[in-house]
Amino acid sequence: MQDSPELPSRLAIDSSVLIAYFLGEPEGKIAKQEILGSQHRTVHCGHLALSETFYILCRRRNQKFALEALETLEKTGLLRFHQTTELDYAAGMQKCRRKISLADCYVLALAKNVQGSAVFAHREKDISAELEENAPDVNVVFLEDLSKTTLFRKK
Repeated sequence: MQDSPELPSRLAIDSSVLIAYFLGEPEGKIAKQEILGSQHRTVHCGHLALSETFYILCRRRNQKFALEALETLEKTGLLRFHQTTELDYAAGMQKCRRKISLADCYVLALAKNVQGSAVFAHREKDISAELEENAPDVNVVFLEDLSKTTLFRKK
């Protein structure tokens, strides 16, 4: 399969991308094909996104499922994990400027740090409003928008 021309080569992913993937949501299929299944992309993830993914999978399924899913993902080497004081400060600066969750601010900060794009599964109200009012200095991609394109509906 050819990589999507709409997704850049360096991505910082939100927990929503991993959650969609593990729970089999439509956006999870795009994540599997275009993000986690791509050999031409470098995918970055912060520790806060991992923690958020774990607790949501735990609540929706159970602790065993969450633990096995994330341990398996970690062993694949598909993600580069980030946690530094520099990233903490950069996320704090994003939060200082924006009316979105701290977890979303980490994704924006990580995207800027790796000179990539921030990827979220769904276009949530708070982040959509913030993007219109106070656009970040990184590209933001929503898998939900990609799922509407002809390229992805055929699969």
